Amino acid sequence: MITKYFKNTIAACSVCCSVAVALTACSDSYMEDINTDNTKTTSIDPNAQLTTCLLQTYGDFGLMDTYRSYITGFTQYYAGGWNVSNYGGSVHFFDDQARLIWDQYYSIAIKNLRDAIAHSKDKANLNAVLRIHQVYLMSVLTDTYGDVPCMSINMPLDSCSSTPVYDKQEDIYNHFFTELKACVDQLGTGTDNISGDVTNYSGDISKWKKYANSLRMRFAMRISDVNPTKAQTEFEAAASDAAGYIDSADDDAFIIYTNGPFTLYDGARDYDFRVNALGEILYGQDPTSPTFVCSTLFDYMKDNNDPRLYSICRHYNNVKRSEIKPDKEGNVDLTDEVLAYLKNKGQEEAPCKPGAAWWNNWINGPDDLNDVPTLAKLVKQYPEVGYEKNNFPARMMRPALSIDFCQPDRPGILITSAEVDFLLAEALSKGWNVTGTALDYFKAGIKASIVLLNKHFLTDEAIIDQTDIDTYVASIAATNPLATADGAREAINLQAWILHMTNPAEGWANLRRADYPVLTDRSKLDKFLSDFTYDDENLNTPVRLCYPIFEKKYNGKNYQEALDRMGGKDDWHHRVWWDTADIHVQ
Repeated sequence: MITKYFKNTIAACSVCCSVAVALTACSDSYMEDINTDNTKTTSIDPNAQLTTCLLQTYGDFGLMDTYRSYITGFTQYYAGGWNVSNYGGSVHFFDDQARLIWDQYYSIAIKNLRDAIAHSKDKANLNAVLRIHQVYLMSVLTDTYGDVPCMSINMPLDSCSSTPVYDKQEDIYNHFFTELKACVDQLGTGTDNISGDVTNYSGDISKWKKYANSLRMRFAMRISDVNPTKAQTEFEAAASDAAGYIDSADDDAFIIYTNGPFTLYDGARDYDFRVNALGEILYGQDPTSPTFVCSTLFDYMKDNNDPRLYSICRHYNNVKRSEIKPDKEGNVDLTDEVLAYLKNKGQEEAPCKPGAAWWNNWINGPDDLNDVPTLAKLVKQYPEVGYEKNNFPARMMRPALSIDFCQPDRPGILITSAEVDFLLAEALSKGWNVTGTALDYFKAGIKASIVLLNKHFLTDEAIIDQTDIDTYVASIAATNPLATADGAREAINLQAWILHMTNPAEGWANLRRADYPVLTDRSKLDKFLSDFTYDDENLNTPVRLCYPIFEKKYNGKNYQEALDRMGGKDDWHHRVWWDTADIHVQ
């Protein structure tokens, strides 16, 4: 095939040379016409760019290793898999895992948003929506890495620099507040339709206004410890804005994904972001690498009789599972039988601890398979499959993440009414001037958190009964959790932490801001030297990710200035600007 290509090329060149000799001259315009591929466009519709940038938020498998290896481990949502144990759990920095959010967002979404914003000045509504999403993605970047290039991306296209300044996070947040207000004011001033909107808003201007105001409230709370006066002013302004904020599930903001087959790294390379890649990465790439629930999350739910516990945590034998998309036939759910077995044996469930793989601190599967009848039946009917081999029965004993959360069409959560309820509850606990009562918002937030799972994630018998929801909320409220300022902060942000398991980047950011819930002290847990890499003497959980190592080579001056503001070292134990205290641990 290659030989044929070159032969055809040489033949064509020979013809061209003959023609060139026969002609006395060849005009520049003629050659330009010849060299122009009329099948390719010279411009891109900003609406199409909006679609790509929205979908990339959760649809880019190429950046999800950062979530699996670090963010979901630092938050202690998940543990037990090799990646989360070797990187986040072992406090082991590896550039190839940590830089992906930076690499992917800057090279695709931020680049396209910058171009689309510049070419949509005549489309007021689309332009505002593009800018709102740019703020959202920049918030993920700065909350993850600290000082980052931001303001330079709003400069004219012909002023682009390959060595951008790392803006201070304080300046970035001030930009967020100004930009979001300006976007709310601009929305509705144009007549253009936002056809590229692949959120559940479908171009609804009034909902985008509420979304922008809700982000202002999130960001105001984020800076409430480092600049409480600015935080209160911004929060109250957003909460009282005539356009409103997200106050019901109907206005929740999320990106819509399709129920298609997983595309993994091939999809990322092809910019195919149509399925939820967070679900893909949590499902794992083979039966030996599912996501296990961390003991911190498991114990909080169990100790508080949280009805979400066994809607989130399941026990599977998944030796025959589909790799195209999660299937209930191949992921055999043995939860009820495993729980009955443990009860009969007088044993407790043993979720994976931070930094420990599922095989560390070994627990045996049942000696007699008949103690788990469905498993025994499968082994008898299909002996060739190997349900009882390769430690699958032992793996089955660890609580794993329900495959309901790993489906390709699960929404990419941006912000919800549940989060806004928790923000309002905390604002009131601080004495800020907003309407309502802290307890009412707190209870509404818990209910909305569970309803969100029922509506968008859970299926069949996993859907939580309203009676169970009401009983749980009443039991939490009966403890008077908001009686003190610190008690309110802990109670509200424990619930926000559980809510944000479907939005891990926000879960990590809010955890560092609030310093609650109380996490397991990683520095006091076991090391497993034969399994994982330990190259950081400080085993406390990091509070930011280090910059990509190539930044030192290609943008050294600005990179070093950012490091100088951290004391001269790219230290992932150095808190970002808005993070003023350590997370509580025990």
